[in-house]
Amino acid sequence: MAAWIPVIATVLGALLTAVLGNRLIQFWQQRNWRNQQQFSGLEKEYVALKSLSDSILKDCGARLASMRDLNSAVLRGSYEAELIAYREVINSWNKSIHANYAQLTFQLKWEFAKELEWHVHEGFVEAGRLMEFDIRAQRAGAQPNRKSFNKADKRLNEVAGAIASFGRTLVRETELRRQEVFYGKRLTYRKSDILLLSNFDLIKLLFHSDVDHFSVVRPTADVFSPLGRRL
Repeated sequence: MAAWIPVIATVLGALLTAVLGNRLIQFWQQRNWRNQQQFSGLEKEYVALKSLSDSILKDCGARLASMRDLNSAVLRGSYEAELIAYREVINSWNKSIHANYAQLTFQLKWEFAKELEWHVHEGFVEAGRLMEFDIRAQRAGAQPNRKSFNKADKRLNEVAGAIASFGRTLVRETELRRQEVFYGKRLTYRKSDILLLSNFDLIKLLFHSDVDHFSVVRPTADVFSPLGRRL
């Protein structure tokens, strides 16, 4: 009987090693698959946000340029070609504006959609109203009006400033998203980050003399799930 003990121990050890090894392999495979899926989701979010930012800023530039052309043409009293081009641009703008509001809210926050609507879109509408009023007056027999041109031009300059401010904010948020996705999220000892720190990080803080300058970098997939930053 004593001779069988080493054999039994060897067999049981091999079986135990095989079972545990298989479990560990499955665990690591599932973890790697989950991390890959999370990173893929975050990367797709960034690509979608970059595409949305480029599209919105391109549309803003196209509408602003067409309105400036039309305003100058109205001052000259010959505006039919510019009016046709402007209507094509505004038709494209109107088809995408509500989808842009929704995507900004979905990808970032509602405040970005509000800024686009209240500071950019409303300015376009007001400037367009001024030009339409002048066009109707000219079609009724009035002469080009320098005062009307100046009012519309002033409003377009204000819109240009709003576009520049909105564009900087949008580009900054897009770049921040890129850095988070590809380089990780830096967590500090602040109220906004405290719940994202792991228990191990909080324990390390007990031995850190300067907690205000404490920070750790974590893969974004470990901090945020896709869409999680907005939920």
